[in-house]
Amino acid sequence: MGGLMTIVRATIQHLLRRKWQLPVAVFSCGVALVALHHSFDVDGLRETFFEARRESAASRSPEQNAAMATWGVLGPILRILDGLFTIGPLLVGMLMPGGVVANERRTGAIMLWAQHPMPLRRFYMHRYLGMQTANLAAFVLIGVSFVSGFTLPPGAIASFDRFVESCLLGFVGCAISFAISALGIRRAAFLTFLYFVGSNSTMSAQLRDSSLVSSDMLPFLIFPTGAVAEFMTGFPSDVLWNWGATGLVLYHFTLWTAIAWFGLWRLERRPLKL
Repeated sequence: MGGLMTIVRATIQHLLRRKWQLPVAVFSCGVALVALHHSFDVDGLRETFFEARRESAASRSPEQNAAMATWGVLGPILRILDGLFTIGPLLVGMLMPGGVVANERRTGAIMLWAQHPMPLRRFYMHRYLGMQTANLAAFVLIGVSFVSGFTLPPGAIASFDRFVESCLLGFVGCAISFAISALGIRRAAFLTFLYFVGSNSTMSAQLRDSSLVSSDMLPFLIFPTGAVAEFMTGFPSDVLWNWGATGLVLYHFTLWTAIAWFGLWRLERRPLKL
Protein backbone atom coordinates (compact mmCIF):
# COMPACT_ATOMS: atom_id res chain seq x y z
CA MET A 1 0.00 0.00 0.00
CA GLY A 2 2.88 2.33 0.79
CA GLY A 3 4.41 1.70 -2.65
CA LEU A 4 1.09 2.43 -4.32
CA MET A 5 0.66 5.75 -2.54
CA THR A 6 4.27 6.75 -3.22
CA ILE A 7 3.94 6.18 -6.98
CA VAL A 8 0.50 7.84 -7.15
CA ARG A 9 1.78 10.85 -5.21
CA ALA A 10 4.89 11.13 -7.39
CA THR A 11 2.77 10.92 -10.55
CA ILE A 12 0.42 13.65 -9.37
CA GLN A 13 3.37 15.89 -8.45
CA HIS A 14 4.94 15.30 -11.86
CA LEU A 15 1.68 16.14 -13.66
CA LEU A 16 1.25 19.22 -11.47
CA ARG A 17 4.64 20.51 -12.62
CA ARG A 18 4.33 19.52 -16.28
CA LYS A 19 0.64 19.79 -17.18
CA TRP A 20 -0.93 22.39 -14.92
CA GLN A 21 -1.49 24.62 -17.98
CA LEU A 22 -4.19 22.29 -19.36
CA PRO A 23 -6.82 22.61 -16.58
CA VAL A 24 -5.91 26.30 -16.09
CA ALA A 25 -6.72 26.93 -19.77
CA VAL A 26 -10.10 25.19 -19.35
CA PHE A 27 -10.81 27.21 -16.20
CA SER A 28 -9.89 30.47 -17.98
CA CYS A 29 -12.33 29.72 -20.81
CA GLY A 30 -15.06 29.10 -18.23
CA VAL A 31 -14.31 32.36 -16.41
CA ALA A 32 -14.44 34.30 -19.68
CA LEU A 33 -17.72 32.59 -20.59
CA VAL A 34 -19.33 33.50 -17.26
CA ALA A 35 -18.01 37.07 -17.48
CA LEU A 36 -19.56 37.56 -20.92
CA HIS A 37 -22.89 36.15 -19.75
CA HIS A 38 -22.85 38.63 -16.86
CA SER A 39 -21.78 41.56 -19.05
CA PHE A 40 -24.36 41.05 -21.79
CA ASP A 41 -27.98 39.96 -21.98
CA VAL A 42 -26.99 37.00 -24.14
CA ASP A 43 -30.47 35.53 -24.53
CA GLY A 44 -31.98 38.93 -25.32
CA LEU A 45 -29.27 39.77 -27.86
CA ARG A 46 -29.67 36.40 -29.55
CA GLU A 47 -33.44 36.75 -29.80
CA THR A 48 -33.22 40.32 -31.12
CA PHE A 49 -30.57 39.27 -33.63
CA PHE A 50 -32.71 36.52 -35.14
CA GLU A 51 -35.76 38.80 -35.18
CA ALA A 52 -33.75 41.42 -37.07
CA ARG A 53 -32.59 38.86 -39.63
CA ARG A 54 -36.18 38.11 -40.55
CA GLU A 55 -36.79 41.76 -41.44
CA SER A 56 -35.43 43.92 -44.22
CA ALA A 57 -32.55 46.29 -43.50
CA ALA A 58 -34.78 49.35 -43.98
CA SER A 59 -37.38 48.24 -41.42
CA ARG A 60 -34.96 47.38 -38.63
CA SER A 61 -35.01 49.50 -35.48
CA PRO A 62 -31.84 51.06 -34.03
CA GLU A 63 -32.00 48.46 -31.23
CA GLN A 64 -32.05 45.64 -33.77
CA ASN A 65 -29.15 47.13 -35.72
CA ALA A 66 -27.15 47.44 -32.50
CA ALA A 67 -28.00 43.83 -31.57
CA MET A 68 -26.87 42.58 -34.98
CA ALA A 69 -23.55 44.41 -34.66
CA THR A 70 -22.98 43.19 -31.10
CA TRP A 71 -24.04 39.62 -31.71
CA GLY A 72 -21.92 39.44 -34.86
CA VAL A 73 -18.86 39.77 -32.61
CA LEU A 74 -20.16 38.25 -29.39
CA GLY A 75 -21.79 35.16 -30.91
CA PRO A 76 -18.63 33.61 -32.38
CA ILE A 77 -16.65 34.38 -29.20
CA LEU A 78 -19.29 32.68 -27.05
CA ARG A 79 -19.37 29.63 -29.32
CA ILE A 80 -15.58 29.28 -29.21
CA LEU A 81 -15.39 29.69 -25.43
CA ASP A 82 -18.32 27.34 -24.86
CA GLY A 83 -16.76 24.74 -27.15
CA LEU A 84 -13.35 24.97 -25.49
CA PHE A 85 -14.83 24.88 -21.99
CA THR A 86 -17.07 21.89 -22.62
CA ILE A 87 -14.57 19.83 -24.63
CA GLY A 88 -11.65 20.87 -22.42
CA PRO A 89 -11.96 18.05 -19.83
CA LEU A 90 -12.06 15.48 -22.63
CA LEU A 91 -8.85 16.88 -24.14
CA VAL A 92 -7.20 17.09 -20.72
CA GLY A 93 -8.02 13.43 -20.09
CA MET A 94 -6.61 12.38 -23.46
CA LEU A 95 -3.40 14.36 -22.95
CA MET A 96 -2.86 13.43 -19.30
CA PRO A 97 -1.06 10.09 -19.98
CA GLY A 98 1.23 11.85 -22.47
CA GLY A 99 2.12 8.58 -24.19
CA VAL A 100 4.10 7.73 -21.07
CA VAL A 101 4.66 4.01 -21.68
CA ALA A 102 5.44 4.16 -25.41
CA ASN A 103 7.71 7.19 -25.01
CA GLU A 104 9.67 5.66 -22.15
CA ARG A 105 10.04 2.48 -24.12
CA ARG A 106 11.36 4.40 -27.12
CA THR A 107 13.91 6.33 -25.04
CA GLY A 108 14.94 3.30 -22.98
CA ALA A 109 13.83 4.91 -19.71
CA ILE A 110 11.53 1.95 -19.16
CA MET A 111 14.62 -0.11 -18.24
CA LEU A 112 15.05 2.01 -15.11
CA TRP A 113 11.66 0.81 -13.86
CA ALA A 114 12.25 -2.76 -15.07
CA GLN A 115 15.17 -3.06 -12.63
CA HIS A 116 12.88 -2.43 -9.65
CA PRO A 117 11.41 -5.43 -7.81
CA MET A 118 7.86 -4.23 -8.57
CA PRO A 119 6.54 -5.70 -11.86
CA LEU A 120 6.25 -3.21 -14.72
CA ARG A 121 2.54 -3.88 -15.03
CA ARG A 122 1.86 -2.90 -11.46
CA PHE A 123 4.22 0.08 -11.60
CA TYR A 124 2.55 1.61 -14.65
CA MET A 125 -0.95 0.80 -13.43
CA HIS A 126 -0.12 2.70 -10.24
CA ARG A 127 0.97 5.63 -12.40
CA TYR A 128 -2.27 5.35 -14.35
CA LEU A 129 -4.18 5.58 -11.07
CA GLY A 130 -2.22 8.76 -10.33
CA MET A 131 -3.20 10.19 -13.72
CA GLN A 132 -6.89 9.53 -13.14
CA THR A 133 -6.59 10.98 -9.64
CA ALA A 134 -5.01 14.12 -11.11
CA ASN A 135 -7.90 14.27 -13.60
CA LEU A 136 -10.43 14.03 -10.80
CA ALA A 137 -8.67 16.65 -8.68
CA ALA A 138 -8.46 19.14 -11.57
CA PHE A 139 -12.10 18.72 -12.56
CA VAL A 140 -13.37 18.90 -8.98
CA LEU A 141 -11.36 22.08 -8.32
CA ILE A 142 -12.76 23.72 -11.46
CA GLY A 143 -16.31 22.61 -10.63
CA VAL A 144 -16.16 23.71 -7.00
CA SER A 145 -14.68 27.07 -8.03
CA PHE A 146 -17.57 27.70 -10.39
CA VAL A 147 -20.31 26.56 -8.06
CA SER A 148 -18.98 28.50 -5.07
CA GLY A 149 -17.40 31.50 -6.75
CA PHE A 150 -19.84 32.43 -9.51
CA THR A 151 -23.54 33.12 -9.86
CA LEU A 152 -24.16 31.29 -13.10
CA PRO A 153 -26.62 32.78 -15.59
CA PRO A 154 -28.91 30.27 -17.39
CA GLY A 155 -26.69 30.08 -20.47
CA ALA A 156 -23.61 29.44 -18.37
CA ILE A 157 -25.47 26.77 -16.37
CA ALA A 158 -26.11 24.88 -19.60
CA SER A 159 -22.40 25.10 -20.43
CA PHE A 160 -21.50 23.86 -16.95
CA ASP A 161 -23.81 20.86 -17.35
CA ARG A 162 -22.00 19.95 -20.56
CA PHE A 163 -18.69 20.48 -18.75
CA VAL A 164 -19.64 17.86 -16.14
CA GLU A 165 -20.54 15.43 -18.91
CA SER A 166 -17.20 16.14 -20.61
CA CYS A 167 -15.39 15.37 -17.33
CA LEU A 168 -16.67 11.81 -17.42
CA LEU A 169 -15.67 11.57 -21.08
CA GLY A 170 -12.24 12.80 -19.98
CA PHE A 171 -11.85 9.84 -17.62
CA VAL A 172 -12.73 7.47 -20.47
CA GLY A 173 -10.37 9.35 -22.80
CA CYS A 174 -7.56 9.01 -20.27
CA ALA A 175 -8.16 5.25 -20.02
CA ILE A 176 -8.11 4.87 -23.82
CA SER A 177 -5.03 7.05 -24.28
CA PHE A 178 -3.12 5.15 -21.60
CA ALA A 179 -4.16 1.79 -23.07
CA ILE A 180 -2.94 2.78 -26.54
CA SER A 181 0.38 3.89 -25.05
CA ALA A 182 0.62 0.66 -23.05
CA LEU A 183 0.41 -1.23 -26.34
CA GLY A 184 3.64 0.54 -27.32
CA ILE A 185 1.93 2.84 -29.81
CA ARG A 186 3.05 6.46 -29.89
CA ARG A 187 0.78 9.48 -30.49
CA ALA A 188 -1.78 7.92 -28.14
CA ALA A 189 -3.63 11.18 -27.46
CA PHE A 190 -3.95 11.92 -31.18
CA LEU A 191 -5.24 8.43 -31.93
CA THR A 192 -7.71 8.69 -29.05
CA PHE A 193 -8.99 11.97 -30.45
CA LEU A 194 -9.40 10.38 -33.91
CA TYR A 195 -11.33 7.53 -32.29
CA PHE A 196 -13.57 10.06 -30.53
CA VAL A 197 -14.18 12.09 -33.70
CA GLY A 198 -14.77 8.98 -35.81
CA SER A 199 -17.25 7.62 -33.28
CA ASN A 200 -19.27 10.84 -33.43
CA SER A 201 -19.21 11.42 -37.18
CA THR A 202 -20.58 9.95 -40.38
CA MET A 203 -18.13 7.05 -39.99
CA SER A 204 -20.20 5.83 -37.05
CA ALA A 205 -23.42 6.26 -39.05
CA GLN A 206 -21.97 4.33 -42.00
CA LEU A 207 -20.85 1.53 -39.70
CA ARG A 208 -24.33 1.45 -38.17
CA ASP A 209 -25.93 1.15 -41.61
CA SER A 210 -23.52 -1.52 -42.84
CA SER A 211 -23.96 -5.24 -42.39
CA LEU A 212 -20.58 -5.63 -40.66
CA VAL A 213 -21.78 -4.63 -37.20
CA SER A 214 -25.24 -4.91 -35.71
CA SER A 215 -26.77 -1.82 -34.13
CA ASP A 216 -26.82 -3.63 -30.78
CA MET A 217 -23.06 -4.18 -30.88
CA LEU A 218 -22.09 -0.69 -32.06
CA PRO A 219 -22.25 1.01 -28.61
CA PHE A 220 -19.68 -1.51 -27.36
CA LEU A 221 -17.23 -0.56 -30.14
CA ILE A 222 -17.38 3.22 -30.44
CA PHE A 223 -16.40 5.96 -28.01
CA PRO A 224 -19.19 5.99 -25.37
CA THR A 225 -20.33 9.59 -25.90
CA GLY A 226 -23.99 8.61 -26.11
CA ALA A 227 -23.76 6.28 -23.11
CA VAL A 228 -22.22 9.04 -20.98
CA ALA A 229 -24.98 11.47 -22.04
CA GLU A 230 -27.63 8.91 -21.08
CA PHE A 231 -25.80 8.16 -17.83
CA MET A 232 -25.87 11.86 -16.88
CA THR A 233 -29.65 12.05 -17.34
CA GLY A 234 -30.07 9.73 -14.37
CA PHE A 235 -28.84 12.28 -11.82
CA PRO A 236 -32.01 14.43 -11.51
CA SER A 237 -34.16 13.08 -8.70
CA ASP A 238 -37.30 12.75 -10.85
CA VAL A 239 -35.61 10.56 -13.50
CA LEU A 240 -35.24 6.79 -13.26
CA TRP A 241 -31.62 5.65 -13.15
CA ASN A 242 -30.38 4.34 -16.51
CA TRP A 243 -28.67 1.11 -15.54
CA GLY A 244 -28.01 0.18 -19.17
CA ALA A 245 -25.97 3.35 -19.75
CA THR A 246 -24.20 2.86 -16.41
CA GLY A 247 -23.17 -0.67 -17.39
CA LEU A 248 -21.97 0.51 -20.80
CA VAL A 249 -19.78 3.23 -19.27
CA LEU A 250 -18.30 0.73 -16.80
CA TYR A 251 -17.75 -1.70 -19.67
CA HIS A 252 -15.60 0.81 -21.55
CA PHE A 253 -13.55 1.59 -18.45
CA THR A 254 -13.04 -2.13 -17.83
CA LEU A 255 -12.28 -2.90 -21.49
CA TRP A 256 -9.58 -0.27 -21.89
CA THR A 257 -8.06 -1.04 -18.50
CA ALA A 258 -7.82 -4.69 -19.55
CA ILE A 259 -6.22 -3.65 -22.85
CA ALA A 260 -3.70 -1.54 -20.93
CA TRP A 261 -2.94 -4.50 -18.65
CA PHE A 262 -2.43 -6.77 -21.64
CA GLY A 263 -0.13 -4.23 -23.33
CA LEU A 264 1.94 -3.86 -20.18
CA TRP A 265 2.16 -7.64 -19.84
CA ARG A 266 3.62 -7.83 -23.38
CA LEU A 267 6.09 -5.01 -22.67
CA GLU A 268 7.11 -6.64 -19.41
CA ARG A 269 8.37 -9.64 -21.37
CA ARG A 270 10.34 -7.44 -23.78
CA PRO A 271 10.70 -3.86 -22.43
CA LEU A 272 12.91 -2.66 -25.27
CA LYS A 273 12.03 -2.87 -28.93
CA LEU A 274 14.70 -5.04 -30.57
